[in-house]
Amino acid sequence: MAEEVALIDSGATENFIDQETVKKLKLGSKKLSEPVRLRNIDGIYNQSGSVTHFINLLVNRGGRKIMQRFYVMNLGSDRIILGYPWLRAFNPDINWPNCKLIGPKVKMETMLHARNPRLREMLANKWGVLNSTIPVQDKPDQVDLVV
Repeated sequence: MAEEVALIDSGATENFIDQETVKKLKLGSKKLSEPVRLRNIDGIYNQSGSVTHFINLLVNRGGRKIMQRFYVMNLGSDRIILGYPWLRAFNPDINWPNCKLIGPKVKMETMLHARNPRLREMLANKWGVLNSTIPVQDKPDQVDLVV
């Protein structure tokens, strides 16, 4: 398992994953039928251009499993952004003064790996990291995440 840090952003209307994280974890992605232009909070179009790819990940927290879509883009120093769709689905408890997610860690895996655990193990042995985990983070706006 590999570890990645996620940013929880209640202002993000979608979930996002950095394109370099997708490559590093060998996740693969699918092309959107139409590119999506993103606007920053100030209404200006994002400098990264349009989002053209996505990945569906099975997100597990405390035994609850939900498929969530993550749009692939250049996130700069962030690896994963858990936006409003994730917050709405899991309604997590957050210790805001200490910047900590309360309760079980978040785990993510591709739909293929979730359905075929033996395949997951075989691919991990042959090609390396396919899942990841996150230790406790002390930085503001960062939470535990297991990918």
